Amino acid sequence: YSPFRYPGGKTWLVPHALRWLSRKGIKPKELIEPFAGGAIVGLSVLFSGLCEKLILVEMDENVGSVWSTILNGGGGRLAERICSFNISIESVQEVLSKPAKTKYARAFATIVKNRVHRGGILAPGASFMKNGENGKGLASRWYPETLKQRILRIVSVKDRIQFIQGDAFEILLKKRRNPNAVFFI
Repeated sequence: YSPFRYPGGKTWLVPHALRWLSRKGIKPKELIEPFAGGAIVGLSVLFSGLCEKLILVEMDENVGSVWSTILNGGGGRLAERICSFNISIESVQEVLSKPAKTKYARAFATIVKNRVHRGGILAPGASFMKNGENGKGLASRWYPETLKQRILRIVSVKDRIQFIQGDAFEILLKKRRNPNAVFFI
């Protein structure tokens, strides 16, 4: 469900989290993912109908720009831009070399960087993947139609997702006594 890929991603954990919530008979009003990143567990819980609302918290400005863009009216535009992007070393370098002047531009650059850097690493100094899968190089992790569908699916439930750009620990303290909330940490 997530447009991101991460080294150490939590996709493997999704079935366990869903099983745990199902077995416990827990359907929280709010599932809070205070260190959202790609938000794969939270999105999976929401799309499985095991929570009413998903709250994502992320401090990183680049990752946050993607969530903010998708959830605040720019998701369709971002999805179309991904589909129209002709991926090449030159086009990628052009996108990543320009300072992002808008949140939307930052979001697009973040998705590009996440998809072409080795392991999806966004940290400074991360390198481009060399050969990629099946020798496809940079394009081996660029699935424009899949990314578009993931983004549009998130847009379709954006009224049930709240994004907070901020410090997870502040949100944990603020929401810790909420009996209607479950945290994925």
